Amino acid sequence: MVRSQRSGDYSDIVSRRKFVSLAGATGVAAVAGCLDGGGGGGNDWFDATQVNFDPSNYHWNLLAGWEIPQDRFGMFAQWTQYLIKEDTFHSHLIKEWTHENGKMILTLSEEFTWGSGDNVTADDLVFQLDIFKAADKAIWQFIEGAEATGEYELTISYPEGTNKDIIEYALLGTQAAYSPENWEGMNWEEDPAGVEILDPDPSGPIGLTDHTDNYAQTEPRDGLDDHADHHLADHYNWEGYRVKHRDGNNKAHQSFINGDTDGQHSLFVDPDVLQQFPEEIHEFRIPGGFGMAIWFDHETEPWNQREVRQALYYSINRESVITSVGESTKISHHPAPTGLTWETVDEWFDSKEPDGFTVYERDVDKAEELLSEAGYDMGEITVELTYPQSWSDWATAAQTIVDHLNDAGWDASGDPRKEGPGGYLESTDVYVARHTDGGKPRMNHPYFSLDFILRNRTFNTEKHFANYPTTVELDGETIDIEAELQAFATANDEATEKEIVERLARVVNEDVPCIYVTEKYEQSFIHGGPFEIDAESPHCYSYWPLWWLPKVDESLDGYDTPGLMKKTD
Repeated sequence: MVRSQRSGDYSDIVSRRKFVSLAGATGVAAVAGCLDGGGGGGNDWFDATQVNFDPSNYHWNLLAGWEIPQDRFGMFAQWTQYLIKEDTFHSHLIKEWTHENGKMILTLSEEFTWGSGDNVTADDLVFQLDIFKAADKAIWQFIEGAEATGEYELTISYPEGTNKDIIEYALLGTQAAYSPENWEGMNWEEDPAGVEILDPDPSGPIGLTDHTDNYAQTEPRDGLDDHADHHLADHYNWEGYRVKHRDGNNKAHQSFINGDTDGQHSLFVDPDVLQQFPEEIHEFRIPGGFGMAIWFDHETEPWNQREVRQALYYSINRESVITSVGESTKISHHPAPTGLTWETVDEWFDSKEPDGFTVYERDVDKAEELLSEAGYDMGEITVELTYPQSWSDWATAAQTIVDHLNDAGWDASGDPRKEGPGGYLESTDVYVARHTDGGKPRMNHPYFSLDFILRNRTFNTEKHFANYPTTVELDGETIDIEAELQAFATANDEATEKEIVERLARVVNEDVPCIYVTEKYEQSFIHGGPFEIDAESPHCYSYWPLWWLPKVDESLDGYDTPGLMKKTD
């Protein structure tokens, strides 16, 4: 069973020449260059690259922070796989699900096994949900309990009237990454994020077989010494994956240009660099849902004043920022921000610029007027914008923003940091971080995108990470964020849902909890020389093609086993 709300066209394939003229088009690009693409060193491995943190920092507890290897998308079975192109949940470990009388009944496949050889059962998923409860994960905001009502039947109970879509978006994109063998006997009840997993027990078809400071190696579970066989292992007609660390995007780019890599799950590549990639490299531009925002410490002067935050908005030319980064890599800057993703705003508002919403275009006079209302002159406010220096697209965008602010009259400078956003949130007042919780199905449901902005508990379970208030005065009305989100969670008619979405979207638009700078395409790459894929399949628009395509039960022409990615002869 799958659920679908809408569909879109992301299947355009553009040549190198068309790519230049169609900057910003959605789809998969076959990128040409001057080099012939050998890829991967001519062996039977999928040689991948990744950046941001090296394998010596890998850990396999998905609750422990953002330094989780992308190998997990191959090693752990998705409950279901969310296909972004179609807004559907594709059956995988969970074969089907139904709702009945305040219960969600999920039927598991009987074929999935842990690396230990034990079957993945409903009891295991109940155990996983118990861990989620201890970790205060979002799903437990909506459900009351979970029990195994059969060896392969999981029944989840929830209060009558709970919004069923919210439950599905919160739950179905989960990975089975909480093996009892890894977790039982650990202190997960008290500190689930503190559980250290060094030897992960996979539920998916590949297992970790080697791990150095420079790379991680995973292999199909078919005759491995330390892993039981897996029913999907025959989908792989190559030895496995070797994911090698690259110290920053530029070095990863060079690996592609030199033909030294077969792919990367996500990598920002601007159009000029993309032109240098081998022609057989497939680029999938996947609507990411999330992107770069400027956040403020809402308890610190002058950023606790709405007019000052609005003035900063009006001082930036966000279209110019996107141009500086590469238009083809970004979807939009959200001219009238609502808190919804680019993919969903039309569905809820019928426009990217809904009536009555402020469109924040660069207007220095308007910015000065707002600052005067707040009791400030532009030049007396120091803006030190903190950003992650190794994230090349965000670093370029941040530097461009600093230029815009200084040109407008602010006293602005950049504060580049080696760590990602999660490492500097509490040490700065104005900083770059994401505006939506990307990489998850729930990004495309407005409850979760609005919750992320207005109530965010991602970095601090007790309060909003940016100290955003729980109540907001807007147009003479007091809006209680918690109460509105609770009403949304129990709304089951479209009219009520839309009223709540509009009310909270106006808070995002007018009160400016953060400044939307960009929303991105995820750029995901697979070398089409050594590996044959179905580049037009909706399965390519998921997190992530190089890990997911081999798992799919569909087949490529000319191959004896299923899977939509195969090593060529």
